[in-house]
Amino acid sequence: MTSDKLIERTARSDAHLLATRHSSLVTFPRIPDEFPGLQRLARRTRHDSAAVEVLPGDVGRRRYLRLLLGDGRSVLGVVYPAEETESRLRWNAARNVLRGRVRVPALIADDQEGNQLVEDFGRVDVATLLAAEPENRAAWLERAADSAALFAGTPDPGINPCFDSAFFRRELDLTREAVFELWLQAPLSASDRAAHDAWAQSLAEEIAAHPQVLCHRDYHGNNLFPMGAAVGAIDFQDLRTGPDSYDLASLLWERTTLAWMTPQVADAVIERFAGALGRDPGALRQRLERVLLQRAWKVCGTFARAVAHGRGEIYRSFLPGELRLVRRLLTQQRPDRAFRAVFEARLAAIC
Repeated sequence: MTSDKLIERTARSDAHLLATRHSSLVTFPRIPDEFPGLQRLARRTRHDSAAVEVLPGDVGRRRYLRLLLGDGRSVLGVVYPAEETESRLRWNAARNVLRGRVRVPALIADDQEGNQLVEDFGRVDVATLLAAEPENRAAWLERAADSAALFAGTPDPGINPCFDSAFFRRELDLTREAVFELWLQAPLSASDRAAHDAWAQSLAEEIAAHPQVLCHRDYHGNNLFPMGAAVGAIDFQDLRTGPDSYDLASLLWERTTLAWMTPQVADAVIERFAGALGRDPGALRQRLERVLLQRAWKVCGTFARAVAHGRGEIYRSFLPGELRLVRRLLTQQRPDRAFRAVFEARLAAIC
């Protein structure tokens, strides 16, 4: 199959996947009784809805509802359980820092008890556009790179601790547990675990030493939305200082981009981002490969854990692609080589 035909088939597949997700939305004539706090907030702020869509859950515990208002507008209701109070406060703080620099949702109302009404960026995210409109991919990736550069140029407000080697190592350890113990139910032997852990420690220390900028932290197409000629961002409560290629790695090689992304497409975006930050594109590209390896293995763990726990079954379809990415990025140099042998023996058949 030619590259163009593969891209076209993938775009149709991704568009079908998104259509399936939208068609499975549960619609109610009003906010369901299981969300009493949101009911009160909507009533108090005169956001009585003509219909309500309960949006599909993600790997987190927050719940999202789209309130369709009588005048044709819509807003999002967000319900934070008690254990995610800190996440809500960080979202508020991050939004206050970013607004005016990056397009982020307006906060309409917050009852300070775990319920919010926020601006609805719409049903179509950048991931959907990249899948459905191959001819416009370069333009949307450029816009997303420009927004990533705006994040990178923002002074760190100190809402979250900076990335460091211990943080990266902890993510990789959690992935080892999620992939081998929870998902595959085949824990590593002592020697295989030692190989993984030596690789994880070396990689964590390497990327923590990269040049630092402020990062969105989860900068992929499902968290980005078309806003005219710009790109808006959601889910930014975890923003923090980290490697300068971190957000670009998330944008270029994650989830629905994996099936069609090529080094040629990525290079153009890397050069644009590097130019905005005044970085050397070649050096940035090399750093991105190493950051991407850590990020891809971490994402494998997130998806594997969700599938193992029976949450977010959609992520099962993303796992093989993420595993293939990890396989491609593992080099033949020490200590990559030792973990690569473990990976090949246990995961090659899956990816």
